[in-house]
Amino acid sequence: MFSESELIKGCLDKQKKTWDIFVQKYSKLIYWAIRKRLAHSGFQFNQDDVGEIFQEVFLSILNSDKLRQIKNPKTITGWLVVISSNKAVDFMRGKIRRDQRIAINDSEGKDDNLRQELCRRDLALLIDSIVNNLSDKERIIINFNLFEGRTHKEISGIMHIPINTVSTVISRTKQKLKQALERKGMNNL
Repeated sequence: MFSESELIKGCLDKQKKTWDIFVQKYSKLIYWAIRKRLAHSGFQFNQDDVGEIFQEVFLSILNSDKLRQIKNPKTITGWLVVISSNKAVDFMRGKIRRDQRIAINDSEGKDDNLRQELCRRDLALLIDSIVNNLSDKERIIINFNLFEGRTHKEISGIMHIPINTVSTVISRTKQKLKQALERKGMNNL
């Protein structure tokens, strides 16, 4: 069996056997992360949507040098969760934009419902953009905490970093979110 380091190196070297093992080893995790992110957002999705995102995750890893971003091979699972979550967010954004164009064209007499829906979507996109602008380490911490419900202590143990660092990242991110909401006039939501 290959170690995480060997898998990463083999994938970067475009070795088919290693890539096949990588896909087999992490498919369930990526599939789970996509479904969890879509469901957590309250986004209406179907199996085809999940499959499309799933393929996009693997294609983006295969066709780029993204695996070089991993400094500590032991963090690959968290990194893959972040990558999968980000691809799910990208998918939702694209679908929301298409739906908004359709909704605006069909919205005669439905202004209040449309405003509420657009406000909810704007809030989700704002939160996603703040999380996406974090460093990889910060995104992993926030995903573990907010989306997986892990405690500061659990995250500290998983990532092998001080609990104070975890607490600081979470606190700073929540403050960024609060400030962004205030700037958008959405702090009363």
